Amino acid sequence: MKTGQGAWLLQDKRRQQEQGFTLIEVTIVLVISGILAAIALPSFLNQASKAKQVEAKMYLGTLNRAQQSYMLERAQFADTVTQLGIAFPNSLNYNYSIRLGSVGNQYAVHDAKSLSVSLRPYVGVVAIAQSNTGDARIETVLCESKAAQQGKAEQPVIDATSVDCASSTKPVGQ
Repeated sequence: MKTGQGAWLLQDKRRQQEQGFTLIEVTIVLVISGILAAIALPSFLNQASKAKQVEAKMYLGTLNRAQQSYMLERAQFADTVTQLGIAFPNSLNYNYSIRLGSVGNQYAVHDAKSLSVSLRPYVGVVAIAQSNTGDARIETVLCESKAAQQGKAEQPVIDATSVDCASSTKPVGQ
């Protein structure tokens, strides 16, 4: 073997040992990972609040449906959850309540009062409304506060012909 070939083989052997990542490459990977984490982290942390808010939507939806049935069977709205035959477990996130309309028992309001500033309060209404033909019908709405806050959501606007969410709330699902 020639001496030139031996030197070349030794250099090739050293090159193979020096393979790896440079400091710049590692730094770039860390910076990109940090940017991706900063983008994804707020969305990830918000999932816990969304899961807790599903509880309120589910319970108020159940109250609205039960109140409709109660009204059709007894020609009046129930003023307690017990009258509706529903049992909700105690919640660390929301307090639930029922209020009846002051004029002629024409509507029932169901509140999901938020116990945390990071959760949105909800309000549901079941009301008797008059159609254009003069027939009575039952209208329901479930409204979500536009912002997270502790306390109750603003009561929907209720009149003789319709029920609509208040300006500080929006219908659930929109």
